[in-house]
Amino acid sequence: MSSHRSSASGHDGPSQSAVSDNSKFKIQNSKLCFVCVGAGQGSRFGSDKLAQALGERTVFESALGALVTAIPAAPLVVVVAPDRLQEWRNLLRPDFPEALFVGGGARRQDSVRAGVDAAIGLGSEVVAIHDAARPLVDPRDVLSVVNGLGGADGAILTARVPDTVKRVATDGLVAETVDREGLRLALTPQVFRVACLQQAWDATGGESEWTDESILLENAGMRVRSVVAHHPNPKVTTPSDLRGIRILAEVTG
Repeated sequence: MSSHRSSASGHDGPSQSAVSDNSKFKIQNSKLCFVCVGAGQGSRFGSDKLAQALGERTVFESALGALVTAIPAAPLVVVVAPDRLQEWRNLLRPDFPEALFVGGGARRQDSVRAGVDAAIGLGSEVVAIHDAARPLVDPRDVLSVVNGLGGADGAILTARVPDTVKRVATDGLVAETVDREGLRLALTPQVFRVACLQQAWDATGGESEWTDESILLENAGMRVRSVVAHHPNPKVTTPSDLRGIRILAEVTG
């Protein structure tokens, strides 16, 4: 990894109290676009996790609703599996009539690229990329990470590490206890300046694979800011995740 200045420093972005009102959306003139990625196959879940019910909405609808609530004026690109493009458009368009639906790729990074390309076509200069499998993201946290971009090249929503962390050797023995003060868990949305993201993509030569786009900016020496979430933002990966999220939604809703 490069010597980027980001979440590893332990110094996070602005507090939520400073950005809790969407009237304080600071980069509205930067042509922000949301890109919500839901093109995966859900193999670990065993079925279509995004179509599962979460209260009166589906997982997918809940994730999209949080983004639109945070910044209603921002364009929304929804990335889905190409063979289900028309199906998802029919299901989601009644609640999100202004959304642009595009087909994704074989890998998450391919789907993100398709969504960002669509956002560029809309004239966007900043993209906020969100995983549709995170349906409980709070609109206030969405706004916080968007405003947290500031003068940086990217900003990612993060969570503090609550548990003691151990580094384990190859023989299974504990090697050390890791100081968790500067550790953060990466969540979404992740916000990037389009020009910086394109530069980071170009630097990979198209050969690498990555789990999130912030890694690319980090490796290119760009500045990625951590903005700590103030509300739960779990991801649906397995059926047990969904059960826990449903309980959490009832408690917090």
